[in-house]
Amino acid sequence: MTLVLNKFHKTSKTNCFVLFGVFLFTACNRPASTKYEINKIEIATGGCLRGCPVVGEIIDSTLTFKYYGGYKAKLQGYYEGKVSQGFWDTLNLKIKQISFKKLDTSKYMEVDGEAAEAIFYWNNHKRHVFKSIYNDPDAVSHVLIWIINSYKTIELHKLKDSVSFETGYQFMLPPRPKSDQVKFPPPKKYRYRK
Repeated sequence: MTLVLNKFHKTSKTNCFVLFGVFLFTACNRPASTKYEINKIEIATGGCLRGCPVVGEIIDSTLTFKYYGGYKAKLQGYYEGKVSQGFWDTLNLKIKQISFKKLDTSKYMEVDGEAAEAIFYWNNHKRHVFKSIYNDPDAVSHVLIWIINSYKTIELHKLKDSVSFETGYQFMLPPRPKSDQVKFPPPKKYRYRK
């Protein structure tokens, strides 16, 4: 009887260790569910005296990425794609690190340098931020530039329709007309009085 109990006791200890190991392994391999404040970001760059690329982007918690490339943008038109969960996690961490709720919201446009306009959405709130991104290199500029350039790493598909943006920097300056499209009216004939 003692032999049977000892065998049972050893088997139950082994089973407990095996179950604990399986639990630990599955818990370590399961991604941690992180609750982020941000549920959407819109960002746009303007034309800075027609020398900078015009880009608009929307990224949201459904991992949807919408893009508009206008004047001087390497990718022209409206596009859509999906970002990875890792990208979304990194984006949220970067935004949290720059204390997005404390960023200056005064409207500012860099005349001779590229500026960005960003809107951060969380819960039922939003924060509208304007920032010079190349003439004022700081942590905020680096994060905004990283977001703006993120379209280069995402598989995008061209859209037939346009995307509605709340940002406006991407629409500030219309593209220059081609030289054959510019027409000047003929000079008016004036009568000179003697």
